[in-house]
Amino acid sequence: QPKGIVLDDKGAVAGVKMVKTQLGEADENGRRRAEEVPGSEHIIEATQVIMAFGFKPHKMDWLEQYDVEINHWGGINAPEQGEFTHQTTNPKIFAGGDIVRGSDLVVTAIFEGRNAAEGIMDYLKV
Repeated sequence: QPKGIVLDDKGAVAGVKMVKTQLGEADENGRRRAEEVPGSEHIIEATQVIMAFGFKPHKMDWLEQYDVEINHWGGINAPEQGEFTHQTTNPKIFAGGDIVRGSDLVVTAIFEGRNAAEGIMDYLKV
């Protein structure tokens, strides 16, 4: 389970802080929820991070911290037409799918995810 992004002393991505989880005891509705395994925190080294979110945007303070413009619905502004496809107001952050347009078909999210990946590749000159 990801817990956070690790940055080096220059502010560049150095890894992702992770923790192992296990299912806890069932609640009154019979539902078991994931619980962190004590002492299981570790870091996976990385120089780039691509994140996927669910249907409805929720407040993520780090977006404002990194100057990513949010629209009045709580989604991310990441236009298809721009210097790089689906690039946000922070040139190092790209977004597509539900976090940009709101709930839609999964095929739309896949399509925009692929387009965002192409924008990332163009940005990185790969």
